[in-house]
Amino acid sequence: MATSQWLPAKQTVRSGLRLTRHLLQGDIFRFAHQQAQPLRDKYSYLWSQFVTPIPQRPGASAINANRLKNLQIAVQHLDGLILKAHKVFSFWHQVPRPTLSNGYCEGPAFFNGTVTKDVGGGLCLISTNLFNTFLLSGCDILERHNHSIDPYGDRRFFPLGRDAAVFYGYKDLIINNHQTVDLQLALDISDDQDQVKSSLWGTEPKTAKLKVESVRRNERPAPDSQGMPGYEVETTRLVAHTTDVGTINWHPDY
Repeated sequence: MATSQWLPAKQTVRSGLRLTRHLLQGDIFRFAHQQAQPLRDKYSYLWSQFVTPIPQRPGASAINANRLKNLQIAVQHLDGLILKAHKVFSFWHQVPRPTLSNGYCEGPAFFNGTVTKDVGGGLCLISTNLFNTFLLSGCDILERHNHSIDPYGDRRFFPLGRDAAVFYGYKDLIINNHQTVDLQLALDISDDQDQVKSSLWGTEPKTAKLKVESVRRNERPAPDSQGMPGYEVETTRLVAHTTDVGTINWHPDY
């Protein structure tokens, strides 16, 4: 992603502006901080879960290994996170800035409609996985961004319209646990290192019935033989409401 020597400085400035905005809005005092080992005696009710395969690039063992290292760093800072009722989760508030000094490697990344490499590349796989778990839990989605391209096509590692791009200083994934139940996040990489799994566990059962639907609209052809087609995708979360006569109606809330 870093195509300019000025980009790190811009990221620092934009990150500072974001922090200032969060301070002024009071969000900084609502961010989730605490991490703990899985507390299954307290957080014993499964609210949602999602599994994301880790794609492998043929003939690119170094890039594949670098991406895995970046994913492992993120997992170390996210697994066990406790998101109390009415607290806010921010990806970049929990995950260290992607720099070499923080242990990251150069991995695959998308920037301005192209496939490239950047320090911390691959972290969007984690944010995409978390977005889906939070979406299925019923939490409020305060900030989420889609990717600029769909390079994997039908081999993409997420349902179309349900990705979440992150870019330090520019794009974050921010979630609000607006419910009255405390939640704990479990996040890990499988033993054979081919998938990421996240799950949210509550101190009480989830009562809401949810479903998520994505509809592809306005497909746009590739601009040339080297390009890729584009889409407009509408993703909606529906919540079930039971009427007095027992009929279930579904109403959108995202």
